[in-house]
Amino acid sequence: MKTIYEPKETKWDIVSLKTANVKFYSLIIILFFIGLSPVASQDLPNEMWHPGMIVLDSEDTLRGEIQYDFESNLLQYSQDKRIRTFTSQNVLYFSFHCQFFKRFRYVYSLPYQLKGRMNVPIFFEILAEGRITLMSREYVVTESNNRFGNPMYSSRAFSSREILTYDYYLLTENGDINRFSEKKKDLYPYFGRLEEKMKDYVKENRLHTDKQADLIKIIDHFNQISK
Repeated sequence: MKTIYEPKETKWDIVSLKTANVKFYSLIIILFFIGLSPVASQDLPNEMWHPGMIVLDSEDTLRGEIQYDFESNLLQYSQDKRIRTFTSQNVLYFSFHCQFFKRFRYVYSLPYQLKGRMNVPIFFEILAEGRITLMSREYVVTESNNRFGNPMYSSRAFSSREILTYDYYLLTENGDINRFSEKKKDLYPYFGRLEEKMKDYVKENRLHTDKQADLIKIIDHFNQISK
């Protein structure tokens, strides 16, 4: 699990605060007690509508606005003010231009054993593709925003915040899908005879396996040199 986004906090004018001789944290506490919050709200990707394309298991193709939910494995499709809902079992794959990250994203429905149940198709986003395919599943964690660690502030003075988080999976050539722990020692065995070369590449480039951008670079590099 890796946090990749938190809603930005409001930027206060520190110079003005010093001029008024008011301490920063004192002002925040006052604002909270009168019911204001310094956390700026912003829709997360799964709360937004994105222009995209859906290919159903019937091989029908739909184009319009889509909204996804990895946790429930549901996909909503909107066209001409009509909304339809599909489960991951009805969908082969979908792609969209993410209005949050401003880039294209590609999601496939693949069979996987989730939470002790039998294998059922669920959504995986494709991050890097080749001999090893790096995939992810996105979800949102809600945390209390009590900075002072004092329970007297938890209910009135502080709001909660939503954090966008990913779980990562590795799809191998034989079709196995394995959850990745984000630890280097658990990644290197996937590289086989190229393990030592990949260790050198990660070390020389100071890459971290618990950072999404670095992890994509590592898998892309392996897929390139293993051709």
